[in-house]
Amino acid sequence: MVRVLTLVDAFRLGGAETLIAQLGRVAGAAGFEMDVLSLLPPSDEHSKLEPLLRESGLEPRYLGVRRTLDPRAPRLLAAAIKESGADVVHAHLEMAMTLGVPAAKLAGRKALCTFHHVHRPLPGRAAWREKLAVEVAGRSHRTIFVSEASRTSFAEKYRRSGRVPKNWIVVHNGVDLAHFSPGPSLMPPEFGVTGRPVVTVLAAHRDFKGITHAVRAWPKVRAARPDARLLLVGAGNETENLRRQVAEAELTEDVIFAGARSDVAEILRASDVVLLPSTYGENLPTVLIEAAGCARPVVASRIGGIPDIVEDGVTGVLTPPGDPNAIADALISLLDDPSRRAAMGVTARAHVEQHFDAVNWARQLRALYEEAAAGSDSHRAGTVA
Repeated sequence: MVRVLTLVDAFRLGGAETLIAQLGRVAGAAGFEMDVLSLLPPSDEHSKLEPLLRESGLEPRYLGVRRTLDPRAPRLLAAAIKESGADVVHAHLEMAMTLGVPAAKLAGRKALCTFHHVHRPLPGRAAWREKLAVEVAGRSHRTIFVSEASRTSFAEKYRRSGRVPKNWIVVHNGVDLAHFSPGPSLMPPEFGVTGRPVVTVLAAHRDFKGITHAVRAWPKVRAARPDARLLLVGAGNETENLRRQVAEAELTEDVIFAGARSDVAEILRASDVVLLPSTYGENLPTVLIEAAGCARPVVASRIGGIPDIVEDGVTGVLTPPGDPNAIADALISLLDDPSRRAAMGVTARAHVEQHFDAVNWARQLRALYEEAAAGSDSHRAGTVA
């Protein structure tokens, strides 16, 4: 059985990181062994994923490197790769790719890299870090993108004439649909929303998630459905700005800040609608697959890879990015129609069972891991089905 060392920048509670925990749940069933390693040392922010990893049977380990250009990092990481007994290294996110590919080579192992976002214009150092990661990842055995929108965006930015290199492939993420499944659930009592319709935004509080537009939409929703509540699950550098916006709009009774949570499946099951109002940068948002797994209808922006998950009018409603009126109208229409919500949820569940099941995703990755461990090169640029 092939053994894989999964490498990430840090054990944050981000979309890419939580996917690794889900992969850990199904790795054995898919036919590979998996270890996880964080480059950054433990901290309150960089260790939030630990409970989910342990629930998945993965023991978090830390290398303790603090910056990409630490001259000791490649050799420290190469030693950790050898110590792990891994046959293959799979790096997620930019710092992990930039250090993981050369370290794997030093250790005599093949590396694969996964990009979890759609390219967007970046300032200064962020642009430099992404460019470096793309160039290093291009020297790995496989560079994986989780949607065609992502691969195309990177090819258009970083490759002449938008030509896709032969080792750039698309593998859709999956989620553990046994964990994210339909069923009765109650919101945690501390939210104070028992008996009320709840619209949940489960996302990091970052500007591109567009949560400000959800808040701007809420007065119109409140006018139509004064009993409804907006639940914001997550944290980030925009939290205080959002709190001020909510206070200035006199919505403090209507909007609940839940912070980062690990009981995500229970919260999704208990939600009436799941909302993701992102304005750019979304690739294949895990939360939308998780919501569909729980048979919840969604309202989301028509950007990036989101239309791969949400079929407009069938499994949810797609809106133009940054349009509070459209968001409000979509939410009101669903809150007012329980039968439509239920039908969308059933169809959404069937859709993700067919296209985004974690076991199928893990089996696709296992084939790539075995190919890398054997030193073969059987795939060409394309989508792994």
